[in-house]
Amino acid sequence: MPEPAEPPEPEPADETSADPERRALPADAAAMWLVRASGELDLDTVGALREELEEAAARYPVVILDLSLVDFGDSSFLNFLIRVRATTRLRLVAPTEPLRQLFALTGTDTVLDVYDTIGEAIDAG
Repeated sequence: MPEPAEPPEPEPADETSADPERRALPADAAAMWLVRASGELDLDTVGALREELEEAAARYPVVILDLSLVDFGDSSFLNFLIRVRATTRLRLVAPTEPLRQLFALTGTDTVLDVYDTIGEAIDAG
């Protein structure tokens, strides 16, 4: 299930101080949006994340998706990531081991932009 979106920060944010309101980055920063996902993302559960990412992709040239709390993703989740990537610069952050295995098995690890930290995803330009 996606959590409330928030703008990315240069360093990973302290979860206790995160502001759950949706807001854009300051005008002097690149136009980016951060979406945090958690749990299992499959055909039955990816809908809420789909809405969040499609809305962000329509408004921002760069969308960062934090996957550090995602336990599982299936082919519908993977297919969705590929479709979003066609509409915006999608940057995936901190995928869990099951997701890294999914990306490697399907060869999408060579197509998707994956970063270890939110800071690295922001610095990618």
